[in-house]
Formats: sequence, structure tokens, C-alpha cells
Amino acid sequence: MKLLNPFRTPSPEELIARELDQARRGLLEAQTGRDYANAMVSYHETRIERLRTQLETMAAEPTDKKEPRQA
Repeated sequence: MKLLNPFRTPSPEELIARELDQARRGLLEAQTGRDYANAMVSYHETRIERLRTQLETMAAEPTDKKEPRQA
């Protein structure tokens, strides 16, 4: 059984492998952020359309329906 020396200098191949792993993790994080941002854009677009429709519907109603009820 071979024991590894934790104090030895890593080889260039090991350093490249570590950097490649970090780059892959960074890509995954960026893709997750992009997915979230795309979902938020879609959410806000849908929300804006719903609110516009509600506002147009309310504006088209007769004014007597807009008055709050008196108790």
C-alpha cells in the first residue's frame, strides 16, 4: 500500500484536473443562475399581463360598480 505525502507539490496534471473540476462546478452554478433568472423573467411577464388584464377589465366596468359598499 502506497502512502501519499500531503505536503508534496501537486503535478501539473493534478493542478489541471482540479482547475477543470472547478470550471465545471462554476458552469453548473452559472447554469442554475440562468435557469432561475429565466424563470423570474417568465414569472414577471405573466404577472404583468395578468395585472394589465385586470386593470383593463376594471376600467371597462361601470363606475357604480367601482364604488365601495357602505355598511
